[in-house]
Parts: sequence; C-alpha cells; structure tokens
Amino acid sequence: MHINDFPFEVLSQILEEVTKAHIRDGPTFTFGLSQAPLPLQRASLQRYVRGPVPPELLKWDATSMIRSVCWKWHEWALDHSIKDMYIRRWKGGERWAELSNRRESYPLYELIDRPTGTAVYRDPFASLSRTVSICNDFPAVAAKIRRMWVHGFYTAYTDRLIFESLTNCTNLTSLSIPWTTIRHLDAKTWRTVLTGSGKPLESLELQCVDPTSQQAADKDNQIDLEPLQSVNFGQLRRLKIFGDTTFMPVTDADLYAIARTATHLEEFHLTCNSSITIDGVMAIVKASRKALRVLEHSPRSQDGFWHPHPGSPSDSEHLCETLRSCPKLETLSISLPSVCAHLFSDDNIKFGGDLQVRALHLCGHEDGRSTQEATDALEKTLYQARRLIRRRAQSTIPRELYIELFFADCIFEPGFSSVHGDFALAQISSDGVWPHDPQQSGKGPYGSSGLYEKEEEGPFQRIDEDEFLHGVRRRLHSIST
Repeated sequence: MHINDFPFEVLSQILEEVTKAHIRDGPTFTFGLSQAPLPLQRASLQRYVRGPVPPELLKWDATSMIRSVCWKWHEWALDHSIKDMYIRRWKGGERWAELSNRRESYPLYELIDRPTGTAVYRDPFASLSRTVSICNDFPAVAAKIRRMWVHGFYTAYTDRLIFESLTNCTNLTSLSIPWTTIRHLDAKTWRTVLTGSGKPLESLELQCVDPTSQQAADKDNQIDLEPLQSVNFGQLRRLKIFGDTTFMPVTDADLYAIARTATHLEEFHLTCNSSITIDGVMAIVKASRKALRVLEHSPRSQDGFWHPHPGSPSDSEHLCETLRSCPKLETLSISLPSVCAHLFSDDNIKFGGDLQVRALHLCGHEDGRSTQEATDALEKTLYQARRLIRRRAQSTIPRELYIELFFADCIFEPGFSSVHGDFALAQISSDGVWPHDPQQSGKGPYGSSGLYEKEEEGPFQRIDEDEFLHGVRRRLHSIST
C-alpha cells in the first residue's frame, strides 16, 4: 500500500512526527560575531550564539524536504508551516559572518577556526515587503495563513504594507497588529480586514508601544482617519489591547466606537494600559454582556503591585452588579474603583479557575477611611467570596474557584482565610503584640512573584483573616486607601 493511500489523518500524523524529528535534529540557534573591528585595526572576532531560531522558521526548515516530495505533501507542509505567520521588524545594520541564510549549512560554519565578517545593512522593512510580494504573487499561499502577528512597524507607510499583505489572506481568523493601524487605515480598509471576502476575523490584538521620537515627529504618522465609527465588529469574538503609549493612544472614545457593534465578544483583554479608564472597559462589557466569558482588565504600572487608578465611572452605576449579571462570565481579572460583597453573591454565577479583583475602595466607602463600617463591609465581602468558593465546589458539576482580592496594600485569599501584607509597622507600634504569630508569605508587593529583586522591599507576612479584621477594629492596622 502506497503511503499516499493512507487516510489523510494518518498521513498527516506521520508527516507531523517527521517534522518534529527534523526540528529536534536540526539547528535551533543562530550564530553571530563579536563587535566589528575599526578600520586599519586587527581585532579577533569571536563567534557567539545570537539566539534561538523562531518557531515559525523552525517549522519552515523542517518541512523543506517534505515540500519537495510530491504535490500532496507540499500542500500539507504549507498548511503546517505558514498557518501561523510572525513578521517582525529587522533592527537595521548588523555585522554578519560568512554564514549562509540556509541554516542547514551551520555545521560547516562551526568548522571555521578564524571567522571573519563584514558590516552590512539590511532593510528593516524587508520581511514585511517580502510578505506583501509573496501574498500578492501567490494568493493560494496567502489563503493558507490562519493567524498573523506583525510586530515593530508603527508608521503610516508600514501600516499600508500590512494591509496589502492581508488582502489575499481570505482564511485569516486571528490578527495581531500595531495600534497605529486604527489611526492610519481608513474605514473601507478595516471593513475588508474584518469581514473581507473569506472568513471573518475572530481575534484582534492591538499592540501599543512608544514609537521612536523620529517616528512620532513625522507629520505623515500623525494622521487619524477615525475608521472605528464606520466599522462593524459584530463578527469579532476576541479583542485584546496590550501595552501603553503616549502617541495617539487608544482611549475610551475608541472603545465606545468598538462597543457600538461588538456585541458578540467572548474574550476581552486590556493589560498594561493606562490610557483607557473603567468607562471604556464597561462599555465593551455591557455591549457583549450576554456572550462574554473572559474579562481581563489589568492596567499594571511599572511598579508591579501598585496598579494605576482605573478611573471612576462617569455615572452612578454599580459595577459589581453589572459584572455579576453577565450570564456566561467565567474568567475574571479586573481592576475596579470599588468592590463589595454583591460581586460574589449570585450562586448561579459561572466563575471558575483563578479570579483576581484589584480594588481601590469598598463600595459605599469611597472616602477611603478605615472605619468600623468599612471593616464590616470588607468582612462581608470576604465571607461572600468564601461562600461562593464552597458553592462552586459543591455544585452539580464541581468546579474549583480560587479568589484573590487586592485591597489596601494587602492580598486576601478568602478560600484559605489568609491575608498577606507588610505588618512590620503594626508589630512595632503594638510592641510585638499584633499580629500574634505571622508566617512568612510567598507573596509580595509584586503579587505571587514576591519581591521582584528590590532589596528595600520587605517580604510580606501571612496572618489569619480573623486576626487581621480584629487588628483593624482595634486600630492596630489601617485599611485606609
């Protein structure tokens, strides 16, 4: 029986195992040379390992021989190696050794005793331009791309190149691109990207970084075509905005425009961003309330544990009630202006896995004072969270739920009745009476990762929740915010 007569699933599994073997046995690192010598100087060059070969290039190299066997294997190899495409900007000039671009020739390079090299310049946009050329010349190849990541291009010119490369990607379902594309591309272009002539886009990620001063000062890059008002995001299932920038940043107004039509989002991620407030986040949540399963809003700052203020809602809406009313919400990691027991009081809510809530205040106690009423509200919140954990574990289909509440510079674990924080000052002021028996904590100012290599930060201590609340009521510790 000829191997091509096997069922396609069997043949595919065989070829995949062969590809894995080629990746395992082939070169997985790239080489380079130490610094270039100055003119009229003799400097010994040393060979070094520059870094690992990216996974997409490993797959391409590993399927090179498979592609040359027959048409059927060639089509399988293309599907396997370019369904995920990663395009990044080259950093410009670099000194290169006498090393072929064909990585299978690396063993020969390792035999050279005295390597030499020349300083060469490489077009930083070469990978993007080449992708555009391939996608336009071979539409059948472009149609095999399912996911594409484009990193490092933040100009109006490169944004147009990105669109040109997507024109023939009719089966594209996931796209990760710079945030500048929502400024430099018009509504017609975005409608083509989102709906196109093939499959609609399901996942969109916008990467936000600060461009170079030269790019930011260029008048051509300062245009804003405002396409979001005329684009339909109804087919989108996942939206992620990652990173922070001061150059034409993504704002609440952009999320309002997206929320107008994004009514079927199942996942929404907003991380490491400070230009969007809780109003923009809740606009997306309310638009996709019936479909949302995953919500992550983590506006982390450079200081790790200390999160930027998420902003205050523009109206008097109770956000805990709004989040609790999402019927399909399972995974939640959110920074709120305030939190209370209502967030955990619905026994039918589908929360599961890890749930993190970072709050600046307690609902009804936005003044931030450490009062008896605020302490009672915190106790009730922790009780309801613990009750929800038990209910989820004892439900018809048991599910583990782990809750972390970040509040008043402490980390609360209701499931274990534990509180992690820095109680050194309280120990000094109470002459060592409170806390009575603190344990060393594995958590720290940077969450579960601990101290983040800062010597001035003391390790957190862990105490029981009842002891913590008792100490707050006796004014030995403060929960003022």
